[in-house]
Parts: sequence; structure tokens; C-alpha cells
Amino acid sequence: MLHNERVSNSATRRETQRQETRARVLDAAIVEFRRAGTNAADINAIVRAAGVARSTFYFHFPTKEHVLLELIRRDELQLADELGHFLDTRHDLPAVLKVIVESVLALESRWGSTLFHDVISLYFSPTRPEREQWTNHPIFVLLAAEIERSRIRGELYEDVDSYHSAAFFLLGVYALLTTVGESRAERDVALRKFVTSTLRSLRPGEAYEASKSDS
Repeated sequence: MLHNERVSNSATRRETQRQETRARVLDAAIVEFRRAGTNAADINAIVRAAGVARSTFYFHFPTKEHVLLELIRRDELQLADELGHFLDTRHDLPAVLKVIVESVLALESRWGSTLFHDVISLYFSPTRPEREQWTNHPIFVLLAAEIERSRIRGELYEDVDSYHSAAFFLLGVYALLTTVGESRAERDVALRKFVTSTLRSLRPGEAYEASKSDS
């Protein structure tokens, strides 16, 4: 029994050390990616900052794109937790879409413009290191579930597909933020119009209400 406990404790310590090393490498890589951009990032600078061998970097992250995927997973979990708390309060679908836009903007601010563009480009890249499924992204799962609940309550068209609607919305937000100019006012207008057009495509009567406000 004591032998088994020693083996178990040793394995636990090794796993803890592995996770700590991985986190240290990731943090150093993010700093370098923000400084130089993903393509121009210097792996030697990353391993020096993390205090590891070059081989250790490639053990944890076979390519630079794997660093971006890890960053996405880590920060999306935090955003999903924050969105989950919001969903526990009284809300409607327009409020949920606006909160998600604000969350994505917060990510852009946290990562910096260069790194944010690199991360989002990975969503649209046919050569990304692994085929990402939307169901792997907690923000998508929460949004799709919210759209489905709204549909069941009769607030949306009966034939609304919650999966595709959530994917179209998130891809649209990412695309706008990487193509619209740097002006915050210009981007705010574009995002507000995008939220409006999304709701118009989902909710009966939304087009009529929008036409009245535009007239």
C-alpha cells in the first residue's frame, strides 16, 4: 500500500511539474507573439524567457498554431464562466448577443490587436493543426443553447437552427473585428448593426419593427 502511495505521489508531482512548465512556456510564447506577431516570433526568445530547452517547447507545442489553440481554450473557459454567471440572471437574447460582443472585445483588448488577428485567422485557416469543432468552444455551446431555448419559447422562427445560428454569429463578430477599420466608433456601429441584422433574421416581427424605426 505504501509503495502504491509513493508511486501515486510521484506521478502526481510529475504531472504538476509538467503543467507548470507548459503554463510557463505558454505565457512566454504569448509575450513574444504579442511583440512580434506569430509568424515572426522567435522560439529562442520564448525558451530563454521560460527557462526551458528548445525541445521542451516543441514537446508541449509542436507548432506555433498549437500555442494559439491553447490560448483560445484557456481564455474561452474564463469567458464562458463569466457568460454563465450572466445567464443566471434575467436576460433576453439581444442582451446575450451584446454581452458576447463585449466579451470578444475584452479578449481583443487583453491579447492586443496583433495577437488577436493571429488567433482569429486560425479560425478561418484550412491548414490549422487540428479540425476544430464548434462544440469544443464553450461560448458557442452556451450561445447555441440560449438560441434553442428562445426558439422553444416561441420567440424565434420555428425553423431556426440554433447550431448554425450560433456559428454564423460568432464568425460574423470575428470577421467584423478583423476587417473593419481601427476607429472604435466605426466598429461599434458595425457591431451594433450586425447584432440587429442577426436578430432580424431570427425573430418574427423583427423586420417590421426595424422598418418602422428606419422610416
